[in-house]
Amino acid sequence: MSVISLGGGKLFNSLQWKIIFIYIMLILFSLQLISVYLVQSLEQYYLRNYKDSLENQARLLSVFMQPGFGEGQVSGEETVRLAREFRDLHEMEIIILDNYAQVIGTSGSQTLIGRRLIRDEINRALAGNLSDIIRLDPANDERRYYLAYPIVNEQSTIGVVYLSGSLQTVDDTLNEVKTILLTGAGIALAVSLLLGIVLTRTITSPISDVTDQAYFMARGDFSRKIKVQTSDEIGRLGETFNYLADQLSFTIDEMSSEKSKVEAIINNMNDGIIALDGKGNLIQANPAARRLINNLHLKVPDLNRSGFNLLRNLIGADEMRSFIRRQKPLTAELSGCSPPCTLEVKIAPFKIDRGRLDGTLIVLHDVTRERELTRRQEEFVADVSHELRTPLATVKSYVETLLDGAAEEPDIRRRFLNVLAVETDRMVSMVKDLLVLSQMDSSQAYWQKSEVDLKDLACEAVEQLRNKLSVRFPEIKVLISPESSGVFADRDKVMRVFSNLLSNAVKYTPPGGEIRISAEPEGRYIRVLVEDTGSGIPDNELPRVFERFYRVEKTRSRDFGGTGLGLSIARKVVESHGGIIWIESETGTGTRVYFTLPASGNGEDRQE
Repeated sequence: MSVISLGGGKLFNSLQWKIIFIYIMLILFSLQLISVYLVQSLEQYYLRNYKDSLENQARLLSVFMQPGFGEGQVSGEETVRLAREFRDLHEMEIIILDNYAQVIGTSGSQTLIGRRLIRDEINRALAGNLSDIIRLDPANDERRYYLAYPIVNEQSTIGVVYLSGSLQTVDDTLNEVKTILLTGAGIALAVSLLLGIVLTRTITSPISDVTDQAYFMARGDFSRKIKVQTSDEIGRLGETFNYLADQLSFTIDEMSSEKSKVEAIINNMNDGIIALDGKGNLIQANPAARRLINNLHLKVPDLNRSGFNLLRNLIGADEMRSFIRRQKPLTAELSGCSPPCTLEVKIAPFKIDRGRLDGTLIVLHDVTRERELTRRQEEFVADVSHELRTPLATVKSYVETLLDGAAEEPDIRRRFLNVLAVETDRMVSMVKDLLVLSQMDSSQAYWQKSEVDLKDLACEAVEQLRNKLSVRFPEIKVLISPESSGVFADRDKVMRVFSNLLSNAVKYTPPGGEIRISAEPEGRYIRVLVEDTGSGIPDNELPRVFERFYRVEKTRSRDFGGTGLGLSIARKVVESHGGIIWIESETGTGTRVYFTLPASGNGEDRQE
């Protein structure tokens, strides 16, 4: 106890000495393990000796019994007498069995003679193998040792000596040893417990302070500090823990700030961001991703729910298995119809640790506009090439004919030059229309808006069309009242709208038909109607009539000098004024083209 009384001395200021004393007490506890090992070793020793004794007796009995088995003259009385003599000498039960496991002699109850005794150890002995086992005898509540020894004659088993003996003596000896060991271990445990309580208190007290501080830190409170009362390793641990708390507080503040910035960036991105963890569960999905996924009529799973089904729908089952197996970035493109959209899907693994996929990043980029622009550019180039090819081919062939000698004949020369002039005018008109559309697409068109009288403009457009075309006209009526005549618009561009619509109406209306131009107020706008009684437009053609270079009857349109750009230009002009244009038509009945323009007094402050 003199050592313990030095708890406040310098010796105990070192954590090293504290650990030494704790290890001494641990050695005391290790005696318990040694005791268990000793008991098990003693038990194995006694059992091994007991087995050797039984095996020697069985071997001796088999020597006595072998001649009788070999000659087939086994006497039951002789077998019983021999078994009882050995039992009296060695205090064991002996049973002699033939090669059919039938009892032919026993030192115990004679009722067993003639019966077959089926046990696992006997079966193994009949197979020629020595077999033993320990069983609990419920009648006497003691363990018994059973040994089956084969009687072999010329490498064949002719019988079995089956011995059993009580292990009560061995168990009593082991119980005494256990009592002694347990008593010693109990005394050692009591002494170790007393020393442990006194010595560990000097260590556990500051550690408890550190534990409490860690608890408050886990809850986000970094303001508490550990009181350092010693200068040993525990004291330095307290100082380090206080420094750690300050650094963690600063780091967490920085991380929270950065996290807020990252979340703000992700949530306001136009690209969709979806993140899955290593198990495939959703951990992040920004609003853009949910919007794009909804456009594809798919569903974003809830947080911490499996996202593999979404990944499979985006790239397909085969590509998903390939991505998981190869763990390399993958790019795919996915399209939807309602609404039309095209998404570029980029999938990349992140945090690959020892070949394991710890997470997946899915980036959804909406390329609908890019793909549509590319498609329109390709169609535009193809359409322009197609439209210019025919007149250029005509011009080339006529010029070649003239160069080959046709120019010497006045009639042919004049006719060919007239054709060349018509085709040249058509190409010039097409180029002018393309330039107008290009200027409107790029917002470079100049608009000179003012108060315009629709009735005067419509009448002027009709007159210009009559002077331009020499064909027989259907009847054209301008039915615009003064109340519906005033609009605020660019006069020249609206004139182009009337010219294009009237030109189309004339093309598809027979000479006996009728074309009517009317207008009526509609809120802040004037709705204009150009109606004819021509052949009409099929229902399947209506959605495409405003496309560039699209014609309902291509051959007839070319005969009238059409370029297929009139309705496209008309739509651009109307939409640039803030209005809308649409067509209603029935085959064989006629066509109605509506468009709206801002009424007078609604656009003076928007002069461009």
